[in-house]
Amino acid sequence: MFHSSLILASILPLMLCGEVKAADELARPISYAAYHSEWGEKLTPPWARSIHLELKKGSMNVSLSGNMPHLYYSGPVDERTFNEIAKLLCSMDAAAWTGSTGDEDKGQRRKDRCEWSVCIAVQEPNFQQSKVYGSDKGKDTPRLAAEAKLCDYLRKKLPELYASEPKQLAQLYLSDKPKGGYWSVHSRDGRISVCVITREQPKTEFYADPKLLDDLLSLLKKSGAEAWHGFGHGRYEPGKMPICLELSFNTRQPLLVQAEPESMPKGFAEFCTALTSQLNALALRWQKSGDLPSGGIKRMQFGENGMRMQPHYEFYRRLDDEGARAHIMRVWNDKVYSDKALSPAEEEELAKILRGLSAWDGFDGNARDVLDAPGFSLSVEFADGKQINARGYGKSPQGYREGRDQILDFFEKRLPK
Repeated sequence: MFHSSLILASILPLMLCGEVKAADELARPISYAAYHSEWGEKLTPPWARSIHLELKKGSMNVSLSGNMPHLYYSGPVDERTFNEIAKLLCSMDAAAWTGSTGDEDKGQRRKDRCEWSVCIAVQEPNFQQSKVYGSDKGKDTPRLAAEAKLCDYLRKKLPELYASEPKQLAQLYLSDKPKGGYWSVHSRDGRISVCVITREQPKTEFYADPKLLDDLLSLLKKSGAEAWHGFGHGRYEPGKMPICLELSFNTRQPLLVQAEPESMPKGFAEFCTALTSQLNALALRWQKSGDLPSGGIKRMQFGENGMRMQPHYEFYRRLDDEGARAHIMRVWNDKVYSDKALSPAEEEELAKILRGLSAWDGFDGNARDVLDAPGFSLSVEFADGKQINARGYGKSPQGYREGRDQILDFFEKRLPK
């Protein structure tokens, strides 16, 4: 979201009124456009309690939430879609809307009003931007008509965008109160985290092989899950749903099901049985993998920062086909660039290096008067419970250079360049 002063006098006549042509006809191409609205709790919105849309060249982030079905999307858009949405946003005569102001309302959000903003930025020899804020009672106004056109377009367009983008499962939650179970799968930081809680076994959390996501996507497709979205909405109070499935994809496409044993969408019961059986089996395998190696590592993270981006390095355990194995990975700008399994001997070698840095534990140095100084952080937890937590900015513990070189040498020798 851009943040700049309002330039109504020179830009709005060109962009936010009837003189503005369709985006594909503009001599001044749009580089960014946005529309946001939040309806107060005492109002009844006609389509969504909150609408957030940000449009950049070739990509879009949008969410319509508060009413069902929730709609979310984050991903690329083709030129035609970009121009169609830009045309809708440019046709909004926001400066003439009731409640239009030149400044964002810094006060507490009001429960009996709808607060909104429209932003348009054009790419010229000199970048120019306009932004109009306002609030109204949500009655029959030109803003309401413009918002209706926008929402109607998005509701028709988003299914097409969902279908055009390869799906990757981002997160999944399933809670089944009658059976006393909870299952979740998260894809984050290049790893797949799983949590399983049932009456028969204790809470189990672990990292799984990434191919689990492909297995779950295949199961969802086979079950016809996309037709379930919105089933049971409004039937139960929050937190009192007997059975609840919630998941999202990389495109932020949601799927929400609220059901009970006597009332389920077609194929849902079979899906839940297959899902929980698969995750329960993985949790049991993780539990049976046994204790960590004597002197082994439970987790570890090391990173440096300075005037340029630096990668950081992690150690974690993952359930592979061969069991719970130690893995190391290199992460750069929140993206995993390399991941490799370690042998028991290699883990022992790394543990020996890290235990040699035990004197660093508790170090917290800060050269407050130095600008752009190099920094570091090290966090380690061993199987026996011992930990090393150290960090510094412009300062480092004794022997830092030697210890740092040992860590980097171990990782870089094993991870692909």
